[in-house]
Amino acid sequence: MKTTIPLLGAISLVLLSCGSDGKQGAQGPAGARGEAGVPGPKGDKGDPGSKGPAGEAGATGPRGPAGGNGSNGLSADGGGVGFLFPEGGLTSSCLTPCHGFTGIVEQWKTSTHYATFIANLGGEEVATWTGATACGNCHAIDGISYRVAGTVNFVGTTGPTHVTNGQVNYLASTNNKITESTYTGSATVAVVHCTTCHKVDTTTDPHKTGKPFVEGSFPLQVPTGTTDQAYLEKSSAVGVSDGTSAGPYAKGNACIFCHKSRKDVTNYITASNSLSSTFWGPHEGPQSDIYTGKGGYHYSGKVYKSSSHQTFKNGCIDCHMAPVATNLGIGNHSFAPQVSTCQKSGCHATATNFDVIGGQSAMKAGIQELRVALNNLGYLTRSAAAPYARLADTDLADQAFETDQVFPGTNGVTADFAGALYNYLLLARGAAGGVHNPVYVRELIYDSVFALTKAAPASIPARP
Repeated sequence: MKTTIPLLGAISLVLLSCGSDGKQGAQGPAGARGEAGVPGPKGDKGDPGSKGPAGEAGATGPRGPAGGNGSNGLSADGGGVGFLFPEGGLTSSCLTPCHGFTGIVEQWKTSTHYATFIANLGGEEVATWTGATACGNCHAIDGISYRVAGTVNFVGTTGPTHVTNGQVNYLASTNNKITESTYTGSATVAVVHCTTCHKVDTTTDPHKTGKPFVEGSFPLQVPTGTTDQAYLEKSSAVGVSDGTSAGPYAKGNACIFCHKSRKDVTNYITASNSLSSTFWGPHEGPQSDIYTGKGGYHYSGKVYKSSSHQTFKNGCIDCHMAPVATNLGIGNHSFAPQVSTCQKSGCHATATNFDVIGGQSAMKAGIQELRVALNNLGYLTRSAAAPYARLADTDLADQAFETDQVFPGTNGVTADFAGALYNYLLLARGAAGGVHNPVYVRELIYDSVFALTKAAPASIPARP
């Protein structure tokens, strides 16, 4: 049985395959895959697919190294305005008190110091102000630092007696004449800037130390101790150049170093004077000569006094740099005086402007009387060049005293007449209408007008 069944199955298969009309057998298994054919031509590029969803953000990488410091502020070689920031960039300590929207830098940009810098940036004056002249002692960005160090140029063997305290004049040993020392630096930038007034080095510059500002950490260039003096050029006698101590005004000494006449009136006014130039007289901005009550031409036999303003510890600073509470109490660097300071001082509690009890108006009236008397003598002009002319009625109608200049060409002017002209220019260029030292200003006006007209000024009928 086991051998018969397979044999019959085989015979059946043979018969089926040999028949001419038999059906096709079942398909055999697939053969092995043949070799790949030659690739066909590349088809056209299909349309781009839609953008897939964004993946998850990766982990934050490590912080890169801090970038290098930017360029420093106005440099001695004429660099632009810029500030160094501490490593890590601008911090809150930089914003207060200096770089905030209402900080010291922005205040300074509203000041006359900044306006003068911008108005003359790249101008013809800059070369003079920063050259080897007397101008650079105040106008060059680093002028004060050289003077404090005693490094000035002079002719002969001896320079200014009190050069480290601000004096610029000296008695030249070569010709025995009063001469101005000159600037020794090489700056090409004429600006009163942060580093002009403040002493900056690697230990005091917050841009380099990265430390927040604290009182005393950014000291002034000039001596500011309670007994430290700043000097005016006015000497004690003819033929000497010893200057005059302006008084110990601590931080106010910084202002006195530059805001003065730059003339030694004791030696400048002689028995017979020649008005040789429109630039005759005190330099512009001689506020310290007035404020201290010491810099004017004093008439023989007269005693000159001062007002209570001269008792302020920091002098000019106390009025011109009112503390800003929101700025760490640092003084306002616009240097604009504020009536609120007069009120808080306990002196003028009810004042609403600087014309306290009409005092400023009276002094301006006195300055005007002096102006008219000088113009009647032919001493004043506003002409830029020859032919010169006296002040016109329209000129005399204004109170732009500071624009008046000396009519050149008059010789043999007596000391008292030249002194009256000098005093007028001192008051005109010192601005403020006399409020810096009301008592002293009235005395100068009275004595000067009386010297010219032999009568008291109508606005000040009696000498204070």
